[in-house]
Amino acid sequence: MATTSLQLQPASGHGWLTGFVNMIDKEYGSWWRTRRALYHFIMWLLIINGFLLLVGFDAGRQNPWAAVDDLIEVFFRVGGLFATIGVIVATQNTVLAERELGTAEWVLSKPVTREAFLLSKLLVNGLSFIGLAVLIPSVAFFLQTLFATYLQPDIDAFLLGAAFHIQQLLFYLALTMALGTFFNSRGAVSGMAIGLVFAGLILPNFFPWLWDYTPWQLPSLAYFAAVGRALPDGTAPVVILTGLYTLLLVLLAFWRFNREEF
Repeated sequence: MATTSLQLQPASGHGWLTGFVNMIDKEYGSWWRTRRALYHFIMWLLIINGFLLLVGFDAGRQNPWAAVDDLIEVFFRVGGLFATIGVIVATQNTVLAERELGTAEWVLSKPVTREAFLLSKLLVNGLSFIGLAVLIPSVAFFLQTLFATYLQPDIDAFLLGAAFHIQQLLFYLALTMALGTFFNSRGAVSGMAIGLVFAGLILPNFFPWLWDYTPWQLPSLAYFAAVGRALPDGTAPVVILTGLYTLLLVLLAFWRFNREEF
């Protein structure tokens, strides 16, 4: 408690962002002044890049261009699925645990607004997770493809694919945080968010129109972009709608958290 108290004094920021910088420092410390970042660093290299080792690396030098496309598909589709579930599991306690333990009540008794409290969590968790589960595995992926095929993906196309992937992660991060302001059960928070992920693997097979209005198309867009394929005509609406959904979830979290009585 004493350490956190020092981090929260004196308050910084003005208006609805009062205490924001102090909360950023607190959230940063929860990732980078503990072993949490190290655990995620190791875990995502093993899960994402380790899984790629199972995808026919021996055939990479026989048909290198096809192998690169296959590896990119696995990276964004399978690795993307793992990362999406990971961001939900890793952040399900971000708001919920602090509500349960009374930490949120104690922090908010300081000169810190509720908006600053939530926004700092969204920003630090988002940047930390993207760095550890997207950026670092991407660098390792380029080394893997070079070793397996003597080729590397086109960097511009790959970055565009990564942007779609990151947008999906931010959507599910915002969803998880919003659910954490409504529910008092970890099972409810993670179950609903992960349920939405798997619904995206099933429902569009029966209702194809859902692809045009949900984030569920983003993994496919990430793959298409990364291998240089033409993007579908409905790409722009999906990107815009997902951005709006993410913003609405953040605003919904603000609204619900401001109604919370401590």
